[in-house]
Amino acid sequence: MRTFLVLVCNALVATAVALALTPPVRPALAVDRGVPREHHPWGRFAPGSWKLVRVVTETLGPKGEVTTTSTTETRTTLDELTDATVKLTINTSVEVAGKKVEAKPQSIVQGYQGDSTDQPATVKDLGTDKVTIDGQEISCSVQQVETTADGTRTMVKTWCSDGVAPYVLRRESVATEAETGKPLSETKVKVVHLVEIRKVLAEDRRTARLEVTHQHAKGHTITHVWTALDVPGGIVAHTSEEFDAAGQPIRRSRLELVDFGVK
Repeated sequence: MRTFLVLVCNALVATAVALALTPPVRPALAVDRGVPREHHPWGRFAPGSWKLVRVVTETLGPKGEVTTTSTTETRTTLDELTDATVKLTINTSVEVAGKKVEAKPQSIVQGYQGDSTDQPATVKDLGTDKVTIDGQEISCSVQQVETTADGTRTMVKTWCSDGVAPYVLRRESVATEAETGKPLSETKVKVVHLVEIRKVLAEDRRTARLEVTHQHAKGHTITHVWTALDVPGGIVAHTSEEFDAAGQPIRRSRLELVDFGVK
């Protein structure tokens, strides 16, 4: 029973990672944070829009063999939009070893930048910077948001372009212990290709490809993500590999878009 619960948790974490690759899942302060609503992967759609994704996660043994497989399906629905936030309802089911568990629906508020209403936030405008993608230099506005909660200080820097999709072209997040400054984790998100034509639901779609690296004390994860502007939530596919502290692969997952609807 304990093994099954661990696998369920791992599958839910994989889904959460997929949801969090674009602006972080946190309530937002009702002030300008530099990421307009129309540049957010949910903010440019109307309430009632939805998507359904499936994540297959494989846990690996010491020789790289697959020891267990879980399948998670997540339906996310856009409930409400404000000037600063989107409200989402998430319904998740996890299947492991023939057993299926329906998780309790979750209602979350996701800010366009990622800072929290119940936490003090320090916001700095860092001016402009250029990022290079596919040999093209792109001018971006850069902002830094710092929050502290539960003994952890999180600093997020975002590079946002007004005219080049997918708009948020780079993001770096560093978490440290608030009292000691000890590093806890670091996440880097960057667009590596602005345009890749990818088959999505039997149709060729224009997508952008992102690379996400997440480093922490117990290991690291590398994820490749494909996003499409005309799909609610953006993400249409991802492949991910997780490694332990010694560099040994311990888990891998893949996400695919099952269906979506736009209001």
